[in-house]
Amino acid sequence: MFWRILKKDLKRKKTINIILLLFVILCSMFAAAAVNNIIAVTGGIEHYFDAADVPDVTVQMLNIRENDLEERLGELAGVKEIRTEHWLCVVSSKYFRHNGKKLDNFTNPAYLLSDREMAVNYFDESNNIIESVDKGCFYATAPFLQGIDIKEGDEVELTVGNSHLTLKFMGRFKGALFNSGNSYSPYLILNSADYDDLDKDEDIMNCRQLYVSTSEVEEIRELAKNYSGVYVNTREDSKDIYLYDMFSAYILMIITIVLMFTAFVVLRFTIGFTVSEEFREIGVMKAVGIDNGSIRSLYIVKYLAIAVVGTLIGYFCSVPLGDRMMKTVSENMVLGSESGTPMGLLCSVAVVIIILLFCYGCTRRVKKLSPIDAVRNGQTGERFRRKTLLHLGRSKLPSTAFLSVNDVLGSPKQFSIMIVVFTLCMLLMTLMSNFALTLKSEKLLRFFDVPVSEAHILDTEIVGKVIVDQSTYKTIIADTEKLLADNGMPGKCTMTIGAQLEISHEDKTAKVNFRIMKGETNDTLSVDKGSAPQKTDEIAVTAGTLDNLGAEIGDRVTAVINEKEYEFIITGTFSTFVNADSAVFLYKDFDLGHLAANSVMGVQIHFDGSPDREQINRNIEKLKYLFDTDKVYSTSDFINNFTGMSDTLNAIKQMMMVLTVIVTALIVILMERSFIAKEKSEIALMKAVGVGNGSIILQHSLRFVIVSFIACIVSSAVLMPISNVMMNWVGNMVGDISGLKCDFDPLEIFVICPAILIGVTVIGSFLTALYTKTIKASDTASIE
Repeated sequence: MFWRILKKDLKRKKTINIILLLFVILCSMFAAAAVNNIIAVTGGIEHYFDAADVPDVTVQMLNIRENDLEERLGELAGVKEIRTEHWLCVVSSKYFRHNGKKLDNFTNPAYLLSDREMAVNYFDESNNIIESVDKGCFYATAPFLQGIDIKEGDEVELTVGNSHLTLKFMGRFKGALFNSGNSYSPYLILNSADYDDLDKDEDIMNCRQLYVSTSEVEEIRELAKNYSGVYVNTREDSKDIYLYDMFSAYILMIITIVLMFTAFVVLRFTIGFTVSEEFREIGVMKAVGIDNGSIRSLYIVKYLAIAVVGTLIGYFCSVPLGDRMMKTVSENMVLGSESGTPMGLLCSVAVVIIILLFCYGCTRRVKKLSPIDAVRNGQTGERFRRKTLLHLGRSKLPSTAFLSVNDVLGSPKQFSIMIVVFTLCMLLMTLMSNFALTLKSEKLLRFFDVPVSEAHILDTEIVGKVIVDQSTYKTIIADTEKLLADNGMPGKCTMTIGAQLEISHEDKTAKVNFRIMKGETNDTLSVDKGSAPQKTDEIAVTAGTLDNLGAEIGDRVTAVINEKEYEFIITGTFSTFVNADSAVFLYKDFDLGHLAANSVMGVQIHFDGSPDREQINRNIEKLKYLFDTDKVYSTSDFINNFTGMSDTLNAIKQMMMVLTVIVTALIVILMERSFIAKEKSEIALMKAVGVGNGSIILQHSLRFVIVSFIACIVSSAVLMPISNVMMNWVGNMVGDISGLKCDFDPLEIFVICPAILIGVTVIGSFLTALYTKTIKASDTASIE
């Protein structure tokens, strides 16, 4: 009997059941894809490090030809093995030529490695380990390839000092410890003979990286403190390279949670509606002796069938979706897929179980219905309160509009559910829009430790000169300001330079990135607490640095700079995206001497006279010509170049817009069909007293327009607080950030996104409401 009832129900409510099935498919698809992707990235990093044979500690020695650190490390009792790589440092991309043109596509120095000294495993694009490189050939990481049309087999010329090589490009390679972002250094693997030819040239810096297997990490840190230009990273520290790769996976998980919440709200509405509508069937079943548990099991079997079919389809659909979402990550990593299938199936099973538990809870209303409800048609015939505050006689609204508003106010629970769902749909679009815009917004400039400026020069020759000797900033700033004045665009130039040095407070010592802003500017460092440095013996630090040193604002710390010990007072804390857990900012007048820099933010230009956007763009184009480089950016492009997430979030935003249209259309169709079924007698009565089909269709459509309009207002009101909270949370994932305010596009937030939502509800509700034409005046007594 139950199976006959189930079969009849599935046929009778095909539209509602199909829409529920689609929601289950969406939930299962996104849940499986999101969880699988997060596991693939988080667990995949460990898998990648194991495949690459990454050791416990890496010790990087920049611009160091000879020292005894490696020998002293080998003497430590906890050190089991040391593997060494020697790198050649090419400080400018302009030493490379492709198709006869100097390269200008990467900013930071390029590092060259011999295939004879590959101390860890490196992988080609097919994830095969690179064993050797043919003479006259090379592999390169992603930063080397950005902005140029280079294909496998193309030739690249490298000229440094008296050395000249013509090398054939063999493809991109992946290194577990190499960052693939556009703003990072490229790495190249050469044949050992080609490497040896370059190594003879005195114009090329020689660097080393040691891969140390050890159980005593702190001993290595203590020993490395005695050497300048030495950086120590544990295996766990190195995983921070992939924080941005994880970001997309977590965004997908947030989308999944919102979708599942939406699906459960819709499911709750549908079950409640079904139980209310089937009062007679339930009453009859109770009258013939069927208990509550058996009746509830009937509904659970129905939703079990929908859940099982939906999750199976959703699981298979999650495979291409997951691959699409993981495309960028898989280009940078060697991911293992051992747990992909089991975890995807586990997520699908979890969706089924959650749906069944939710359905069981939602069918509690069955207990309240009795056989007498079947006799009374589910009504008591009594109502002791007004339905709404509106009164037809005193209302100035047209009758159709009055009925629509009265329906919304008279059923607050039903329409509140719709408002919540539509608000979530709006937030899915607008949050992604805010995030994408913020990650290239000029508001972020202060988090990159540079002053207010309109143009940014990241020419590789300039950066290379300062990395070798930071004191060259004086000449660079003076020459740039003179060039600006001579070409009719006067302005002031600054440079933010960083060098990693040791700092101590009481018994704690740490290596931190000392940063200083050089040049003329009225802009001061933005601090979160305390005040910016105003004297040469004052510094500001990040909150992470305070924690590492166990210090507070007002404490004194010491640092050795150019073999001289200095004492500084901590005056405040600041937020930054650059070396967030170990950053210190010096007063601009402090003299670093000829200390080598490890980071340079390029040249920042603040034009005189407050030029408008068009003039700034013209100045930038002129600077590109004068410096013979494309690496001159507006502030927005400068920030986007460093974060690298704006384009990714824009792609997710576009997906959200499509998804919002689909979800909103499904919800509108489902609820309108439910309303039509529930109000069949009322619609028939309206037709019996002469109300036309057009008025009824308009009434039903207006209800959804009102709900979607309210949802747009609610989402606009909560958007910025939610955006700021989530953006600061993301900022803390990738840096030591607080006080971040999101940017937004008023046209997109207040016009385009609401228009999409309202447009879909209008079209969906109108087309679905056309079904009311099938109801006749004779259906007033119908209880089908």
